[in-house]
Amino acid sequence: MDRENGNVINRILLISLCIVLNCLPISADGVEPIVWRDHSQKAFARGEADGVSITREGAVLLAPELQTVATTGEEFVWALAEGRDGRLYIATGNGAKIFAFDGSGEPTLLFDSPEVAIFSLAVGTDGILYAGSSPDGIVYRIVPGKEPETFCRTGDEHVWALAVDGKGGLYAATGGRHGRILRISKAGEVDEVYQSEDHNVVSLIRDAHGQVYAGTDQSGLIYRVNAIGEVEVLYDASEDEIRALALGPDGVLFAGAMSRRSKGGGKGGSQQTAKGQGSSASQQGSVLYAIRPSGATVRLWAVDEPMLLALHADDRDITVLTGDRGSIYRVDLSGRATLLTRLKGLQPWAFCRSESGDFWLGTAGGGKVYRLGKAYAREGRLESSVRDFHLVSAWGKITWDSQPAPDASIQFKTRSGNSEKPDNTWSEWSAVSQGGQIHSPPARFLQYRAELRSEVGATTPAIRELSLVGLQENMGPRVLALVASPIEAQGNGASPKDTGKGRNAPGNSRGVWRIAWKAEDANNDGLVYTLYYRGLREKSWKLLKEDLRTNSYEWHTESAPEGTMLVRVVASDRLTNPEELALVGEMVSQPFDLDHTPPSVVLQIRPAGGSVQVQGSLNDAASPLWNAAYAVNSGEWKVIFPVDRIFDSRTETLRFEIQDLAAGEYTVVVRATDALGNVGVGTATIDLK
Repeated sequence: MDRENGNVINRILLISLCIVLNCLPISADGVEPIVWRDHSQKAFARGEADGVSITREGAVLLAPELQTVATTGEEFVWALAEGRDGRLYIATGNGAKIFAFDGSGEPTLLFDSPEVAIFSLAVGTDGILYAGSSPDGIVYRIVPGKEPETFCRTGDEHVWALAVDGKGGLYAATGGRHGRILRISKAGEVDEVYQSEDHNVVSLIRDAHGQVYAGTDQSGLIYRVNAIGEVEVLYDASEDEIRALALGPDGVLFAGAMSRRSKGGGKGGSQQTAKGQGSSASQQGSVLYAIRPSGATVRLWAVDEPMLLALHADDRDITVLTGDRGSIYRVDLSGRATLLTRLKGLQPWAFCRSESGDFWLGTAGGGKVYRLGKAYAREGRLESSVRDFHLVSAWGKITWDSQPAPDASIQFKTRSGNSEKPDNTWSEWSAVSQGGQIHSPPARFLQYRAELRSEVGATTPAIRELSLVGLQENMGPRVLALVASPIEAQGNGASPKDTGKGRNAPGNSRGVWRIAWKAEDANNDGLVYTLYYRGLREKSWKLLKEDLRTNSYEWHTESAPEGTMLVRVVASDRLTNPEELALVGEMVSQPFDLDHTPPSVVLQIRPAGGSVQVQGSLNDAASPLWNAAYAVNSGEWKVIFPVDRIFDSRTETLRFEIQDLAAGEYTVVVRATDALGNVGVGTATIDLK
């Protein structure tokens, strides 16, 4: 590439580099310690909770104690219901058995049905137990002290939910062939209340006024059936399935919706959005709605878990059971949630609250029943998410804000490694004391674990905040680009003015060059720059400017020698590192030419009738010629082109004619400009007779 074309390319690169520099983030001052601080529910919940609660206020506590109380030997526990005497009824599959559990010992087989699954249970005010089955859609009745009997056949495949009507009869939610709401009399006579377009009605609840609410599994519809049997759509949710319903204070209906996709905004009732929540359902997420009797609906809370399976509401909170990750949340009436516990390794499916205030939990995949009590677990731990410090870092000290409790304790441990996912190359867990030095070896990634313990389960410690420090290994700066280019007429990096001939005119800022560069530092250190220059054939660099804090410099080159030059930028991180630890990076520019000498213009002029013929020779020592113009007797400048019709070299030939001149003396001035803005002038005078 010749030097003339190189100058043009440099100008293009300078414009591009200026755009890039304007988009760069401002570096933070320093290789400074990076502080990892967790002090909110969101921060703590990024980790894995095992036997701990994370409150809506952001505290980590021991979770309620979870005890295994019954093993059915079946694959699934599909439904639970507690009788008036405190006896727990357990509906299972795939053997479709019903067990009774008195709170201790082994569960007693109450009924071994010929079905595959018992999906629903309900206990009447008279203590009679009703059970809905699949795949024959039978409702069984079990009177205390008597053999189980078939109460009715629904005509559908699945009886998903049952609710007693307070008069000795039932409501049933069915599905398979038809998604229906059924009214079953005390005598077992079946009456269809409503048939949905969805294939399954999967949830059902009845309020104190005799109104029945039901949810479907495809369109996310919630129906309301009033006391005289009239049916309306109370709400059409954005999600696919309304799996769980619960009644709260003032007649508010809470609905748990889950979705494999999002349909957009809700279409039923008047939807409002709770503070901090979005207005549409997230994919693979679940939503808790609060629906007033008027149909006005609030999207109270959302969770990024795909299965919201069961609800229980009281005067202050809604307890929510989700599947997949096996979580139990407690959501207050303003939509703030506490992660009550996470059932690690379990797949909960059903729960119900006992009269004592405990919760019974039934699981899928193991057919076990657990009790979630009021006492605290004896131990639990929170294993944080892995924190990426981006570079190998040395660790400082760790501190935490905790609330101690009698007969309870907290222990923190850390481990480190260089893979994003902890594996057997990571260090072992290492205990660390309050305010103590972290002993894990330097690495890119770090993780902590909080271990909480309670001697008797009567008290729990509380963690409210944790803070630890890492210091990255210092890495030298890198200079990524360096461009030198003359400043055009507009200055300040503006584009040259287009002449309308497809060329850009050079500026009038003669001898001023912009040196621009781009640099980065892996530690985000603040950088300081030093500029040097030298001639191409010189050996030593000369200092041009030091202690620069910006990414460009305007060099006034009048005092610099002409010729081919190089510039060098050296970036240093010494501002934020001790002098002995500071590192540098540098880059040298492409060669460029400094030219202070204007072009020479030599003219020859001769008469030709009533015209004048002008021939000229233009020469520049260092730069390509850019344009030329002539004027007669100090008149208007007129643009002229060289003989080859394009200015593209340091030597050009002019040949033009000035016509229609009367007799008299004429002075012709030709002005030539080179690529760096130097202007040369030639003059010739002729007397026409």
